[in-house]
Amino acid sequence: MTRRRHAQLRLPPLSARDALLLVAVLERAIAAIERAHGGEMRELREMQQLEARARRRGITIYNLDADPDADF
Repeated sequence: MTRRRHAQLRLPPLSARDALLLVAVLERAIAAIERAHGGEMRELREMQQLEARARRRGITIYNLDADPDADF
């Protein structure tokens, strides 16, 4: 069985106050990243989902933006 890697964040034991502060900081960081890169991240996620569906079906996607009529 192959173990899948996943993100981990190891923290020391936190008090309730420190845990709440950390959550607030992370929420603000996520909001800032979303404001700065939200559109591109959504496009990338959609592309990754399309590629994953295509792989499950055995289809290879090289360039979805290519004009299919350009070859003719």
